[in-house]
Amino acid sequence: MKLNIKTTLYLYFCFSALFAQEKGANYKVFNKLINETKIQEHYSVNEIRTIFENPALKEEPEILQRFKKKPEKTKTYKEYKAIFFTETRLKGGVDFYFQHKDLLNKIMLEFDVDPLILISIVAIETNYGKKYGKYSVFNSLYTQTANLPKRANWATKELYELLLYSKKQNISPFSLYGSYAGAFGYGQFIPSSFNRLSIDYDKNGEKNPYGWEDVLGSIAFYLTENGYPENNHNFSFRSPIWRSIRTYNRSDKYANTIIDFRNELSRRIFLSY
Repeated sequence: MKLNIKTTLYLYFCFSALFAQEKGANYKVFNKLINETKIQEHYSVNEIRTIFENPALKEEPEILQRFKKKPEKTKTYKEYKAIFFTETRLKGGVDFYFQHKDLLNKIMLEFDVDPLILISIVAIETNYGKKYGKYSVFNSLYTQTANLPKRANWATKELYELLLYSKKQNISPFSLYGSYAGAFGYGQFIPSSFNRLSIDYDKNGEKNPYGWEDVLGSIAFYLTENGYPENNHNFSFRSPIWRSIRTYNRSDKYANTIIDFRNELSRRIFLSY
């Protein structure tokens, strides 16, 4: 079949425009997701392209600033600890214990995880569910992939996991909000951790990142899967319990703060009886 000059030029410009689109800013991440994950086993290329053409997709400059000023890296331990050791948050922990005492005891018996560790984690992560993030999780991971070379591979994997979660829940990948790092829910699980290590503790057929039974049960399960030992009450620096906590946020300051917060809660709860 012969093509006239006008038809040839038309096709040339059409394919050129498509190629240019695939090479645009959004498609740097698009191509990485396509080439480095198994996303096409779950989404068609057109479905993925539609996501990356969604007007909700954007880079978040504030996220890049947050990474530059991560308190785990920029603050001394005393300064870091002071962020969380407020009277309001400590009192909130005591109140949380008495409000959820039966649930916490049930989880303790099943997983052999100290309940005050669970309270301390949700205290530091989301202030007992009051602050669980303001950023689109998709946009957070997209921003990291596009702008932070050291985190790009990790963030791409988490984008893949987020899209798996979104498909399973039948929700828009842009509907989930969380931290600047890409964690979500009251327990601040990253998508891969939520997909693999969250549990349906209340047995209602759904793993709920905003329901305390599932959240606390999932944190306990996460810790046991990451080395929390049975029949152990050694909370010292670099103990097995300390190391399992550190997998939640790979920072010595974070793990130390969780332990110190737990010890202060223990003292206050004891005095409450």
